[in-house]
Amino acid sequence: MIKRFILFFIYLSFITKSIGGIENPNPILARITFSDVFGALALLFGLKYLLQGLMLANKTSKIYSVVLFFIASLVLLIPFSMNIESTIIETFILFFLVLISILIFYLFKDKLFDSIFPAVINTAIIAAILGFYDLTASIIGLPRLFDARNDGEVISGFRNAGQAGAYFLVFLTVLIPLFYSKLKEQLSRRYQKRLVISIVMSLLFLFSTGKIAAYIGFTIGVVFFLLQQRKFKLLGIASILSVFIYMGFLNIEKFAPSLNNRLNRKIETRIIQNYQGTNTNSFFQDNFGGAIKSFTDSPLTGSGLGAFYGNYGKYEVHSTYLKMLGEGGVFIALGYLIFILVFLNLFKNYFSKENPYENYLLLMIPFILGCLVSWSYTYHLRKREFWILVSVLVIIKYSSMVWEEKKLIKASIAE
Repeated sequence: MIKRFILFFIYLSFITKSIGGIENPNPILARITFSDVFGALALLFGLKYLLQGLMLANKTSKIYSVVLFFIASLVLLIPFSMNIESTIIETFILFFLVLISILIFYLFKDKLFDSIFPAVINTAIIAAILGFYDLTASIIGLPRLFDARNDGEVISGFRNAGQAGAYFLVFLTVLIPLFYSKLKEQLSRRYQKRLVISIVMSLLFLFSTGKIAAYIGFTIGVVFFLLQQRKFKLLGIASILSVFIYMGFLNIEKFAPSLNNRLNRKIETRIIQNYQGTNTNSFFQDNFGGAIKSFTDSPLTGSGLGAFYGNYGKYEVHSTYLKMLGEGGVFIALGYLIFILVFLNLFKNYFSKENPYENYLLLMIPFILGCLVSWSYTYHLRKREFWILVSVLVIIKYSSMVWEEKKLIKASIAE
C-alpha cells in the first residue's frame, strides 16, 4: 500500500495546481497538491522505514544527512525571518520532500526497473498527452481537463508554463541518459519502446513551454553530451537543426501565437530592454537586485526563506543561488553549497567502467550541468521532480555498490 501511495505521488507530481487554489486565504490549502496528499499518506504509513532508509542511504551517500542538517539550520533562523509563517511553510515543504525522497529510495531500491523508471516514463507521457489534449480541446471547443491562464497554452496540470519547462528538463535528464546507457537493456521490451515515446513527447512539451531557462539548460546538456560521446558529426547536425528550429520560431506566431507572445515578452522585457537600458521596471533589477539588497541588509540571516516576496520584491527570487544568499544569508548559502557539492559527488566514479550504473551516471553529467545553469533562474529545492531525481541517483549509487559486490563474489568463486 505504501508503495502505491509513492507511485501515485510520482504519477501526480506534474499537477502543481493546489487543491485549494493559489488564491486561497489558507496558506496550507493554497500549497497542497494531489501529489502531496499521497506523499503524506506514504509517510504516515511508512514512518518506521525512514530511519532505516536514512542509515542505508548513508552507506552510499551522505546527501540526506547533509540536507537534513541544512533544514535544521533553516529552522534555527526562523525567528529572524521577516515573514515567519512563510519561512515555516517553505522549510516544512523542503523537509516533507526530503522524507519522501528517502522513502522512495528505501522502498524501491531494488525496484528501479520494475517501478521507478517505468513510473518516470509513464508520468512524462501522461503529462504531455494531457497537455496536448487541452491545447486541442481549446481549439476545437471540447472541455479542458486543466484551466490555462492563456488560450493556446500547453500547460497540462502545471500552474504555469515555467514550472512545466523546469519539470520536463529534469525528467529528460533522467530519460535521455537511460536511453543511451547499458541499463536500458534491463527494462522490459515494452518499456524500452515507451522510453522512446516519453523522450519525444517530453521534448515536444519542453519546447512548447517557452521556458527560456529550460531551453538553455537543455541545449547545454545536449552540447556537452555530444562532446562527451565524441559525436562531432551529430553536433554539427544538431547545430544545423538548431538554425532551422530558430527559423521556425521566427514564424511561430502562425501556429502557436500564445507561445510566440510569451517568448517575445520574455525576450523584450528581460533581455533587450535591460541591454538597452530602457526598462524602468526591470525584472532583473527588482528580483535579482532585490536579492542582493536583502543579503546586504542582513548578511547573516537574509530576509528568511520565502520572506523575500512582499518585503523586497513583487515575486519570489527566481534564482536558487541568489535565493539562498538573499533569503538565507551567508550561512544558509554555505550550507546549500555543501549540499550541491555532495549532490555532485554522486557522479564521482569509484568503480569499473564495466559497471552499467556508473555508465548511466556518466551519461547524465552533461544534463546535470545544464540543470545547474537552469537553476540559476529557477528555485529547484521546492520541486517534486528534483527530489524524485535525487531518489533515482541514490538508488543508482546503491545499485552500483551491489553490482560491484556481486562482481567480487563471482571473481572469488571463480578463483
